[in-house]
Amino acid sequence: MGKKLSVLKNELLADENFKKEYESLEQEFNFAAKMIEVRLQERLSQEQVARRMGTTQSVVARIESGRPLPSLRTLMRYAAAVGRKLDISLPKAA
Repeated sequence: MGKKLSVLKNELLADENFKKEYESLEQEFNFAAKMIEVRLQERLSQEQVARRMGTTQSVVARIESGRPLPSLRTLMRYAAAVGRKLDISLPKAA
């Protein structure tokens, strides 16, 4: 039987190069997770969002995966489809 995902993740994060790359993607993963969270809060399926966007469920799945990064226009269409407004900010880096 394979390793638990959490154990494998901890082992991989012990490698500094892997950890650096993983952390560089954190914002993208967090944004993708937020998109899914909002869709679920609105009780919408990917298929429903796709219909509202005029696209297919597989496109919505790719958008929510964050890979590749969707365009700003696509994010705005997604936000409208889930009854939200896209709000982008550029706070100072820590």
